[in-house]
Amino acid sequence: MYDVEKFRKIEKIGEGTYGVVYKANDKKTGKCVALKKIRLESETEGVPSTAIREISLLKDLKHPAIVNLFDVIMGEGCVYMVFECLNMDLKKLLEQKRDLLTPKLVK
Repeated sequence: MYDVEKFRKIEKIGEGTYGVVYKANDKKTGKCVALKKIRLESETEGVPSTAIREISLLKDLKHPAIVNLFDVIMGEGCVYMVFECLNMDLKKLLEQKRDLLTPKLVK
């Protein structure tokens, strides 16, 4: 089990409806991770069902093309999901490869 204090946030790498994603390092090992912080302040019924669904799916899915979820940490007013750190997300990859994905190929 991880403690969120074990990590040093380096930079914000994304933001969505429920929270923020940070690139972070394990203070002890230097290992790079992505911390997804899901805010719970506005939630009256606890952790959003979308987050629960994402956590349960990612805990069971192990595939080279799917990001690894290492752990889930309950924080004060939030939940942290600890992921492996990747160079880019799917959106950035698709933007880089835009010219390779022609309409004919996509159909």
